[in-house]
Amino acid sequence: MLRRSLALACALLLAVGCDETTGGSDGNPPNPDGGDIGVKEGGPNPDIGGPPSGLAQFASAGTDIEVDFSAGSEEFIIVPFSVSATSADAIDFTLKIAASGSAKRSYKLTYKIPQNLPLAMRNPQLWARWQNQLAVEAWTRKLREAAAKMPVSKRKPNLGGFKPIAACTTSADCSATEVCGGGECKAQLDLNLSKFSATATATFDVKRKGSIAAILVDSGATVADADLDALLKAFEETIYPRDVALFGNPALTSGGKASDRNGDGLVWVVLTDKVSEKNNAVGFFVATDFTDDAASNKADILYMVPPSSGKPLDRIYTTMAHELEHLLNYASKVYKAKLDGGQGAIESLWLDEGLAHFAEDACGYGGENVTLLSQELFTSFGDTRMFETDSANDKLTMRAMAMTFLRYMFERKGGVTYNSDGTIADKGGAAWLQSLVTSDKQGTDNVTASYGDYKDAMNNWIAAIVLDGRSVTDYVGFNYDPLVTDPVTGNSIGMIVRGTRKDNTGADVNLQGPLENNFSGPSVDETIPNSSAKFFKLSGQTGKVKISVTTQESDFRFAVIKIK
Repeated sequence: MLRRSLALACALLLAVGCDETTGGSDGNPPNPDGGDIGVKEGGPNPDIGGPPSGLAQFASAGTDIEVDFSAGSEEFIIVPFSVSATSADAIDFTLKIAASGSAKRSYKLTYKIPQNLPLAMRNPQLWARWQNQLAVEAWTRKLREAAAKMPVSKRKPNLGGFKPIAACTTSADCSATEVCGGGECKAQLDLNLSKFSATATATFDVKRKGSIAAILVDSGATVADADLDALLKAFEETIYPRDVALFGNPALTSGGKASDRNGDGLVWVVLTDKVSEKNNAVGFFVATDFTDDAASNKADILYMVPPSSGKPLDRIYTTMAHELEHLLNYASKVYKAKLDGGQGAIESLWLDEGLAHFAEDACGYGGENVTLLSQELFTSFGDTRMFETDSANDKLTMRAMAMTFLRYMFERKGGVTYNSDGTIADKGGAAWLQSLVTSDKQGTDNVTASYGDYKDAMNNWIAAIVLDGRSVTDYVGFNYDPLVTDPVTGNSIGMIVRGTRKDNTGADVNLQGPLENNFSGPSVDETIPNSSAKFFKLSGQTGKVKISVTTQESDFRFAVIKIK
């Protein structure tokens, strides 16, 4: 009897770790088309076990899931979702419910919760700033795409214009106000800004230098000493070590680190108001600098605006964490790959930007992403395509969705621990992220190779989106890990779907998860883009009810998750 019960549980539920004899080929719910649709996690924490019985059921479109309303107070969330990475924008589906017995039942019409007003109306200033950011990101991605097609060579730049003071191999050979440029210690450098500024070339003074970074300031700008000290400290003690711990910085076959384009041992953080000429940007990474193009500075550089009242230090920290991830990702997947004899290709848009937003949060500066979740993603989850590859369709909602998916998989791989001194101890999550960044694959192929079938991974993630913060279950496979208080910044790190979390201004934001449609049947016709989902609440039924979803899309699934 026990074995029959276990077999039934594994056949109907997401059953992590069931024996082969109790379900599909690896203990997952069988797909009527011959495969399995359960989650094959690809080696996450072995301690999470399986979910509580009766909590969640998953099926392919075209099949039925039966639920029981015998108590009369049960509530379920039905989630039709696409796992396709290649479908067209519009996927039509029909959701139906029907009594599973002979009893007749009357149905009410479907009631859809009204959408919130668009962010452009609720907060025009924030909307405009985010649109500027998207425009900047689209531009930098085009630079990465173009740079990835160029040949590369590792060599030190010959930045001229000033008399050399001393010969050097790295910037450590130079004084506290000098960096090594082209074998010469220099307190001033001429840099090419033609990719983003009407001023083709500008002169920069070395204002700060540490063991990881140097801060260079446009000779026409004034930056307070306290701000220079704070920028260097945040970058060297928090942003750089955390980004490298999470995403890696592999060594080149020829020696040196992949990210160290000029071989001087430092990242150059270049401060200039000319950055804002590009859509009022805060900062960016220019991949051209990793090529031998005429406009290349042949150095690893993050270009940032100087701190100001409109662009305070915290926004610059957030941007540095984001753009450094882009630099590390490009240096590994393209620059190192080419130098080591490979082809090199940039990461797919959704994964590239999801990782960069993940970096903001993981470095302790993710407060703006809280606003992104509450004001953008959770109001339009069902209208957002996650697996976007075309930069012309780059959206903030896509970035936020990808970030939540990556955070889920990162935690199921073990995550990391933040130590009191600000360092990170890997528990499996960082190793997984590094495998994404060092892989020669992109997008969903990259996830499948490093984690397990991405389609199956979406099952558990969908369940976590439904259940996190409802206090229905403490099963970690269907929840995000508790938030961590950053011992350095004091900000929260992690992900919650429902609950209160502070944004980048310190204000409390009440997160309520994706919008849910109250559904009473008998059917509703809806549309979603590929790699998206819609959420329907089913309650007030009696007896046993069969739920089905039909569509012409082959990579389509639905989940039925009990919340009460």
